[in-house]
Amino acid sequence: MKCSKCGFISRRDFYRCPYCGHTNEEDFEGIRKRINLGHDFSAQIRTIIIVFVVNLFLLSVLLDWYFQFKYAICLWSYFVLFGSLVVMDAVSSKKGSLITSLEKMDLFLLGYLLLACGLCKINGVFDAREFFPSLIIPGYLILTALVSTFVVFLRKSKMRPIFTEIIFVLHFIMATILFVFLLINKYAPTAPFKFLLFADTGSAKGPLCLASEILIFVAFGLSVIYLVNYNIVLVGSIFRKVKRIYGGERD
Repeated sequence: MKCSKCGFISRRDFYRCPYCGHTNEEDFEGIRKRINLGHDFSAQIRTIIIVFVVNLFLLSVLLDWYFQFKYAICLWSYFVLFGSLVVMDAVSSKKGSLITSLEKMDLFLLGYLLLACGLCKINGVFDAREFFPSLIIPGYLILTALVSTFVVFLRKSKMRPIFTEIIFVLHFIMATILFVFLLINKYAPTAPFKFLLFADTGSAKGPLCLASEILIFVAFGLSVIYLVNYNIVLVGSIFRKVKRIYGGERD
């Protein structure tokens, strides 16, 4: 962020410039506007909305628990509440890059998919829990890898190193868990993970089972490739910065 008066630049957002003391009110309009909540305490409207949304979601979890998770209330509330937060943040952000917005959307969707693995069921209506770990999650991991490639290399959008590392690690963990489940189901005498790979198809694998195996293999391979290559690039970038700071090569 840059101070509109003295030009001081900081990687963090600041309401009052730490150098000249100027109040940058023009950068804190709308949901970024600060509200005085008491003596020497203020908060952005965005922060208050986030706290309110989190509490609403916790109430929906309690309500869903009361009905013994028969109606997937917390799944729908997560999608509506946190989806609204992601959209609100993308719309209100003035200087956010495309890759940053996509990474926030990615975290939101990963949370939704994990919830759906156990809660995407309405008694007497449908039960889609088997499809999420078998087809939807590995397909989503492949899709996000391809989208990240397009955004980073073709659009030349900048990534935030730590946040992007967390995203890649989460993808790797999810893909690895599915891959391990796949291997156990494939080579064990009996498939222990009945929720995965449509194990009820028996010895004659159906098309959905084969599609699930292919998607999980591809998702695991891509997650490993992306994590390794990103860390190579990250280490190289850190090495160049350290080299530049300390004066380059020495004889």
